[in-house]
Amino acid sequence: MKINENAPLIPPNVGTAKAVPGSNSAASTSNAALNQTPAPAVARPAVNLDIGLTAKLAEAQSSTTEANQVSDDLLIKKLRDKVASGQFEIDYAQISQSMLKDVVAAIGQKPNRSQS
Repeated sequence: MKINENAPLIPPNVGTAKAVPGSNSAASTSNAALNQTPAPAVARPAVNLDIGLTAKLAEAQSSTTEANQVSDDLLIKKLRDKVASGQFEIDYAQISQSMLKDVVAAIGQKPNRSQS
């Protein structure tokens, strides 16, 4: 999303006799300025959206999701084939280490209630 930094957030006070403090008005206090018809204000959007870029981003995200889905399906198929053929081996040491790390991390996150 592109933001037009040059566009005023509040349009100028066109055709007023005096400037309002704090506004971006360039009004004149002369009688000649009061008798002139104000020029129509051209409305410009404060935000410009690049639809092409948004579409490309959505396409890239969907292709990444599809690629992940395909690789997940292949991994699942390989694991099922190993289990079916009896070649799947369980690494008990790795599982126990992962469980121990999870327990230690959980203990470190809990507040110590005995010191209150």
